[in-house]
Amino acid sequence: MFEHGARERGGRRGFVGTMIGGALAASAVPGTLGAEERAEASGDGFDLARRWEEEQGQDKQTWDMSWVDRVTGQYRQVFDAPEIAEGTVFHQTRSFLRGYFDVYGSKDSEFSAVMVIRHSAIPLVANDKLWDELEMGKVFKLKDPETGKPARRNPFLSTSNPRGAKYSLIWPDGSMDGLMGRGAIALACNLALFRLVSMVAKKDKLEPKPARDKVLANLVPGVVVLPSGIFAVIRAEQAGCHYIRAS
Repeated sequence: MFEHGARERGGRRGFVGTMIGGALAASAVPGTLGAEERAEASGDGFDLARRWEEEQGQDKQTWDMSWVDRVTGQYRQVFDAPEIAEGTVFHQTRSFLRGYFDVYGSKDSEFSAVMVIRHSAIPLVANDKLWDELEMGKVFKLKDPETGKPARRNPFLSTSNPRGAKYSLIWPDGSMDGLMGRGAIALACNLALFRLVSMVAKKDKLEPKPARDKVLANLVPGVVVLPSGIFAVIRAEQAGCHYIRAS
């Protein structure tokens, strides 16, 4: 059933592996990040990400890898989201679950869906408080599902999408938190997160560490932060997930 997907996954692994190899070679130069890492931490967050990596190199960070133990379903898929793309990662995850239910009657326990939120998609993991304070709807040109005005709350959460919301971008059963409630795993790129850290630091006039702490405290509950989105994708593939780009 999945032979074709396995070949695609192998090709993608080779491609990603080549990119990572180049990134690691570039980042071996003191004080620099590789091209892929630079892309993940694009914009004003790049310098903060670089400073953070230099500092944490002396004080090793601990990462929560317990999510890997949850990748046990018969059907395993990783959705790589480098862009907001109107919530494509959530549409694809929902379609994955719904398709197997419609055709085979599969239960949620039979699925392992991993959503990797990285690069320009990183606002998706922020809660309503950050969306409001940073006016992210205005910055990222996203509308409130009900009013159509620049969103002051995360428009991809179920609480933002009451039934019949005129400007909703998601299915009633396809919100980020709704999918996570059904067992989907959400992983966030730490490097990309520094775009939000930079925004908080400027607005609140904070140093990088307290700004990062504030961002971490205001993620959508259940989101797991990993060193990079590239690492998250590769680790999910190693856990048996097939790959699809969510953009």
